[in-house]
Amino acid sequence: MTDLPRTGRRRLLAMLTALPAAMRAGALFAASPPAPATTPFSERPRLLVAGPSDGALNRWADALLPALEQSLPPDTSIRRVEIGSADGVTGANQFEARGAPDGMTVLLAPGQAAIAWMVGDPRAQFDVGHWVPVLAATGAGIVVGRPSVLGPGGRARVAAAGPASFDLPAMLGVQLLGAPMEPVFGLAEPAAAQSAFAQGAVDAVLLRGHHVPEQVTALAAAGAQPLFALGAIDAGGEAVRDPNFPEVPHFAELFAARTGNKPRGALFEAWSAAAAAVQLEFGLVLPQLTPAAMVSLWRRAGADAMAVQGVQTAAATANVRPLAGPSATAATAVIAVGAPALAELRRWLASRLNWHPT
Repeated sequence: MTDLPRTGRRRLLAMLTALPAAMRAGALFAASPPAPATTPFSERPRLLVAGPSDGALNRWADALLPALEQSLPPDTSIRRVEIGSADGVTGANQFEARGAPDGMTVLLAPGQAAIAWMVGDPRAQFDVGHWVPVLAATGAGIVVGRPSVLGPGGRARVAAAGPASFDLPAMLGVQLLGAPMEPVFGLAEPAAAQSAFAQGAVDAVLLRGHHVPEQVTALAAAGAQPLFALGAIDAGGEAVRDPNFPEVPHFAELFAARTGNKPRGALFEAWSAAAAAVQLEFGLVLPQLTPAAMVSLWRRAGADAMAVQGVQTAAATANVRPLAGPSATAATAVIAVGAPALAELRRWLASRLNWHPT
């Protein structure tokens, strides 16, 4: 056998010496599990529910939370935190004060919180314009009443819980349509307002919330007819007819038919914002200035969550429309009106209804 040159022998010995170590390293590499999927969350993300643990909003969280977790990065576990009363003001205040724009906290809030902000309730220390929409759910809203309410010489005694209440779109809407409007306060419960109509104490009632078509049918037996729907907002931000009442004109349609002009101006913008807030079952939002990648992550999860059977079933049971993507953004963006509309609404509340924030 021919001897190898000295340099060749050294190379061969080095290769033979290194071979066991290389084999061991290869075995370790092959046996190693795949690297875990990266997550953008530095800690457990939080779902801040602006309401009590036994409230309706927290029942929505029961359906939404596991649906969101399915679409977020693997092993994401969302921590739920319930804060405040059912009107959502305390929870929204906490979100504004402590919610860093890092995508770690999302707020689940009701439309009632937005109404408090619009009317200048001093408890509302937040700005709806700072909310970045992820998803939403909206219900129906329709004003029904006696056929003579909007006719010549008619009067409109409008049922309302109070000046700065969910009945605001009915009171303001009737006045914008040119009918003499007289609010009848103290009718906070839907059953009380409907009873007052049946007894002839009021002429118009705003029906909202769950099972609105059934409420319309019940009041029809007492002589109520649809006057106008609050309407829905399409993905382009335009008002369209409520799919629950395709035969009933929405407010802007009726205004144009009666006056020959499209409604415009600060007070109409305020009406549109109030109407959207009244119909908002809930909105899931991020803080302003949240990084675009985090907004995209949550919105993808929100879109997937809205297709989950449990969420669809909850929405169908409550007769509300689950919205994601551009539709959710449009439905909530209309609520975030600017300072001129807010000032005009508050001026109207003070001058017309003698209501002043305390």
